[in-house]
Amino acid sequence: MRAEKYRQLNQVHMMHRIWRNELSLALQEVDFWEDLLGSLGENMTSEATDAEVWKAEISQLHHFRRLIKRLSDEIQEIDGQVANGVRFDHVLDTDTRQDHQYLREEMDSFHADFRAFKSEIRNYIVAQPTF
Repeated sequence: MRAEKYRQLNQVHMMHRIWRNELSLALQEVDFWEDLLGSLGENMTSEATDAEVWKAEISQLHHFRRLIKRLSDEIQEIDGQVANGVRFDHVLDTDTRQDHQYLREEMDSFHADFRAFKSEIRNYIVAQPTF
């Protein structure tokens, strides 16, 4: 394997490790926020908070849980493509590169959306009378 291909392969591998770790941490955060919202939901009265907003926050958490699963599966699929490429000496062919580029864009979008959501849910929880 040429040095350039080896370098690219290492970069892809490292990026996937980082993404898997970030998704794992995000899943832990989703669990945390779900637990916290569940606790708030048990103690909230309908006068104290808007039940529709609470339901929307729960729905968003479920959305992120599904998205994390989908992105994790895509990373695993591309890892498989890369492994097959190594076995058959077609490392990082055009299809794999395009899949990886698409995944990079998806991860960038995920990061931005999840960061915005965390800010939103944090503000929502802090605004509750129980805090």
